[in-house]
Amino acid sequence: MDKSVLLLGATGLFGGHLACQLGARDDIVLTVAGRSMSRLSPLAETIGATPVVLDRTDLASVRDTLGKLRPFAVIDCSGPFQNYGATPYAFAQSVLNAGAHYLDIADGAEFVAGITQLDPLAKENGVCAWSGASTTPALSSAIAADLVAGLEHVELIETSILPGNKTPRGLSVMRAILGQVGRPFPRRLGGRVETALGWADSTCIAPAVGAARLKPRLAALVNTPDAALFAQHFGAATVTARAGLELALFHRALSIARYIVPALRIPSLEPLAKPLLKLSNLFVAFGSEAGGMRVRAQGRVGETRQERIWDMIIP
Repeated sequence: MDKSVLLLGATGLFGGHLACQLGARDDIVLTVAGRSMSRLSPLAETIGATPVVLDRTDLASVRDTLGKLRPFAVIDCSGPFQNYGATPYAFAQSVLNAGAHYLDIADGAEFVAGITQLDPLAKENGVCAWSGASTTPALSSAIAADLVAGLEHVELIETSILPGNKTPRGLSVMRAILGQVGRPFPRRLGGRVETALGWADSTCIAPAVGAARLKPRLAALVNTPDAALFAQHFGAATVTARAGLELALFHRALSIARYIVPALRIPSLEPLAKPLLKLSNLFVAFGSEAGGMRVRAQGRVGETRQERIWDMIIP
């Protein structure tokens, strides 16, 4: 029997890719949701999905839509999940209460770490709630688990994400990046919890796979689910999560801004997301499409200290 799937954020960057993949499957009846029918209709027609206008913050409308569609699963690709307000799981709760599975691509540390509070509700309704089905923590945690296997003491897990400048970027991604610049977050360092600032402590990283190698790129501290979850899950004394921009000009601009934000007590740079996205798109001809990722683990087996590195390059 075909399964009904409701996808929010289908006109966004990641949601659009996922919509195309789900739309190509014969065992899924796909409904794509967003706030604008004018943007949804062309996509829905192209991939053979049904469009529906839905605002995830309008819970009455959400409950009505879920009652009519009775989906098997609901996928939230809208974001940014860092800004879901005082009741961040209200939408997910509505999904679980409707008897549907819930899945999102959140990369907000607090949001992903807090999804466990929905476990009793999910069990009560016989469904599942998953958060963080993205590069971090879904992929990064799978790689980290492989790297630390057999280590008796895990000293460090470090994840770094390095997209190419020509990689398409959406407004939600820009808002998530700017929302972290200069903002404090807890970081596990040497077994202690210390305060770090978003986009601080840049270092050069050059992933290499066989003969392929990325030119060294700057990567700075960011607050990801890895930073929130890996210390407890893997017993790591230090957990570091980094991200970087290929164009050093843009990266260093954010590194400078991380001093300005706390100094001027600016709540967030997120309101600048739209104009800075337009600005960054003017430079899309520079750099490359090649992106990379590195997960690095250090630890001990007996008296022997080991470092294990996993690199990925996306041409």
